[in-house]
Amino acid sequence: MKRVFLKTLAVSGLAIAAVTPSLSFATDGVINFSGSITDVTCDINGKAPGEGNITNVDLGRIPPSKFVSVGTASAFVPFKLQLSGAQCTNKAKVAIAFEQIGNIDPVTGNLQLIGTAPAQGVQIQIYNDMKDGKKITLGQAESAPQVAEVVGNTATLSYKASYVSTAATVTAGSGISYVRYTLSYQ
Repeated sequence: MKRVFLKTLAVSGLAIAAVTPSLSFATDGVINFSGSITDVTCDINGKAPGEGNITNVDLGRIPPSKFVSVGTASAFVPFKLQLSGAQCTNKAKVAIAFEQIGNIDPVTGNLQLIGTAPAQGVQIQIYNDMKDGKKITLGQAESAPQVAEVVGNTATLSYKASYVSTAATVTAGSGISYVRYTLSYQ
């Protein structure tokens, strides 16, 4: 009796496996979802929000000899996110949340350089360029992010960035990186 039961169980298991060959544990791709639930939508630097809205910040050409010790930084380069448009509702408050994953160094909270031949021993740091001017530690939620109020259908979020050495020796190479962000409206 046991033998017949086990044989029937084995045959039914093979039958199930034969009709469901697509059940596997391998990943074949990723689908990214994005968007927001909001009644406020501001253009950013004159463009609609989304993956195609790119702000370029040129940190310049800095010689490795500029970085004399760990923590030495190049000159800050200011940049702004200028919010505007008819859908940019007056009196709304807007803040930015930088993505907490990707090319962020979890130890320093800076952006790691990317590309085929990045400079070594240097990263990019981002600071708020308002009131307190504190460093934004990427990779974790900001406890007190910069907030701008929309007035006259416009608002401005101001930041600054620079290269900063993270090692005693900095080698030459490309100095590119990126960070994604999401605006939140209140």
